Amino acid sequence: MKVVVPLAGIDKNFESRGICKPLIDVEGKPAIQWISESRPYSYKNAIFILLREQQKKYNIDVELKKLFGEDIKIVWSEELTGGAPHSVLLAEEFINNDDELIIDLPDQYLDLDGLMEFIKNNSDSPGICPTFKSSYWNRGYMLIGADGNIKKVSEKDKPPISTDGITGVTYFKYGKDFVWGAKEMIKKDRRCANGAFLISPVYNELIERGDKVLPYPIEFIGNLGSYEGAISFIQYLRPLKWKTN
Repeated sequence: MKVVVPLAGIDKNFESRGICKPLIDVEGKPAIQWISESRPYSYKNAIFILLREQQKKYNIDVELKKLFGEDIKIVWSEELTGGAPHSVLLAEEFINNDDELIIDLPDQYLDLDGLMEFIKNNSDSPGICPTFKSSYWNRGYMLIGADGNIKKVSEKDKPPISTDGITGVTYFKYGKDFVWGAKEMIKKDRRCANGAFLISPVYNELIERGDKVLPYPIEFIGNLGSYEGAISFIQYLRPLKWKTN
């Protein structure tokens, strides 16, 4: 299984404070370390898509290797791309194959304990997307049919198309399906409501060709994708402490 972590964007809310978003200190650890510890798969062999500017400012590649080891793979973007799908496609040579693929937008601390077993038990599904109940507008949502399959994915709609939110983690049984779907989406200029190309709507290309894409419900999500979320993260941890104690 390949794990791709796109970090080739710039968040002005962090940059204006001189902070590298994934490296912000949260209760004594970088945000991305908290995030990785909430995953049932390892970042130690992950492919990180990084913006060259972040190397010059923050030595982000050095810091990531300190956290996850020398076996991580770094793919550099020399400039801002057209969105996360473009960034992930920079790693096409590593993912355009029959290997399983997880794309992990590292903004959220997630309760994913049963994900890998769910993937194993649904090995006939080309795509699996974790979901949680939400009413916040500025995120992605999915429509789930009576058969339990995802019928449509949409991002940033006002109002949203449902209350089944998207977590930022997407699974593809074959990496080549993501590559195909992302290129189809870009070729058709299928942008989200905010004008950007985003990862989860790639599933729409698979769904339209007849593939079964499943939701995986989760109970807990803690926001580390905003400055406000990062500085108040200890509050998000309380439900998990109750669950495990």
